[in-house]
Amino acid sequence: KSAAGNAPVIYVSDGIPLLASTGLHSAESTHEMGDPHVWMDPNLVLIWVDNIEKALIAEDPANRSLYQANAEAYRKQLIELDAWVRQQVDQVPQANRRLVTDHQSLGYFAARYGFEQVGAIIPSFTSQAQPSAQELAALEDTIKALGVRAVFVSVAVNPALAQRLAEDTHIKVVRIYTGSLSEADGPASTYLDLI
Repeated sequence: KSAAGNAPVIYVSDGIPLLASTGLHSAESTHEMGDPHVWMDPNLVLIWVDNIEKALIAEDPANRSLYQANAEAYRKQLIELDAWVRQQVDQVPQANRRLVTDHQSLGYFAARYGFEQVGAIIPSFTSQAQPSAQELAALEDTIKALGVRAVFVSVAVNPALAQRLAEDTHIKVVRIYTGSLSEADGPASTYLDLI
């Protein structure tokens, strides 16, 4: 309201069914609406593009053709990105498609590309929660039992807990972009690069 006065607010995720709780988190950390990380699946970002295109056309019909052309070009890039991700995933044996993350951020990615999100250091959809000692011990047991090889941690999150977990279980910490982009000259300067 303070930035744009009466400008409409567009909910780009309208039409996307949110993933429900995976059972990895405690009741007190449940996100009321479901998993908000829909952007981790490029196919769902196609819905964002549709919603943005419609909203821009509604606000500025004189530039309809520009918005349609830009949306169509970006849809093509998202479809190509999805194909590329599938090619990369095909190189990972099915038995190794188990994910442990800093928090439950890869549910949509896992669902789309055949991974299983088997644990999270912070058993919540938000990285602001804190795990209990019991939850960390259970996660270590899961990692060992399933032969998980890495924990994926957002570059925006302090990796201290992940590093301790990795040391205890002899796995790697892999830093990834999940909730923000890098600087313009960095490795994730666009959404396409992030994925």
